[in-house]
Amino acid sequence: MTDLEKIAYAKSFIDKLAAGIDPTDDSLIPEGDVAAKARIVGCFSYVSEVLGKLTNAPDTVANLYRVPERKLTAQVLASIECSQYPVSVSAFAQRVDQALRSTRKFTANEINSWLMHQGYLEKLIDYRDKSVKRPTQKGVEIGIFVHQSTTQTGRVTSSIRLNLFAQQFIRDHLQEILAFSQNPPKLADQLPHVNFTLTHAQLASCPVSEVPLSISQIASRISSLNLQDSSDGLKAGDLADWLVHLGLLHVVERGGKNYKLPTNAGSEIGIIIEERHGQNGLYPIALYTAGAQKFIIDNIHALIRVQ
Repeated sequence: MTDLEKIAYAKSFIDKLAAGIDPTDDSLIPEGDVAAKARIVGCFSYVSEVLGKLTNAPDTVANLYRVPERKLTAQVLASIECSQYPVSVSAFAQRVDQALRSTRKFTANEINSWLMHQGYLEKLIDYRDKSVKRPTQKGVEIGIFVHQSTTQTGRVTSSIRLNLFAQQFIRDHLQEILAFSQNPPKLADQLPHVNFTLTHAQLASCPVSEVPLSISQIASRISSLNLQDSSDGLKAGDLADWLVHLGLLHVVERGGKNYKLPTNAGSEIGIIIEERHGQNGLYPIALYTAGAQKFIIDNIHALIRVQ
């Protein structure tokens, strides 16, 4: 029996008491009984009215039963609807939130952050120089796709949609998503400020190496395109922070040191890991294949000024 059904059942008892009927056997309540007194009958009528309002406001009822802790039980998972009709991440997050019934609202950002971290979504720069989320090939394979629609003014808009399989996938991994949300990795939330300018012609002349390059080598090549620029050029750290912001790199701790290494999305565009020997043994380094170099060159206008 659901909470709404329980409230409706309780209301049926209160209604009978307010009408002077014993709800246990439907007999008339004697005039001298305490339940027949006018003030008591008035209370029954008031309670019945309140319960009636609750049954017509399911969201209010759901909020009454919210608890601080998020408990993911088999019953909660079973109550999360996965529909044949594709839905937005926000819509699916609302279903999860209603099932969890926690005072801590579950949001689409929690799903998106986990999908980004696992390489199912990536951030790209669109033609308006805006950062947008798009499914990787890995994301497409589980049922994430881009839905396009046209507004009344003729503008085409794009948004992420989840088909039935993607909804089921997220529901099946909800425990991991909740754990990730509790302890998210510390990534660069803001784009670094870079004071460096190139012309479109200079950027177009940037060479792409078939030999994988380090982030320092790429930053040096881009900086050398404009030797007259009075700034210090493009710093490798700023370039790496930008890639972290896009979800292509993330910070990994190894042996007490932090390294910026490719996420699944970063690996897909051609960022690889090579183990190198140092004074303290092996350590990882991210290298950029021709595909990854081309991605950086094609999208660097989001980090530096290109005129």
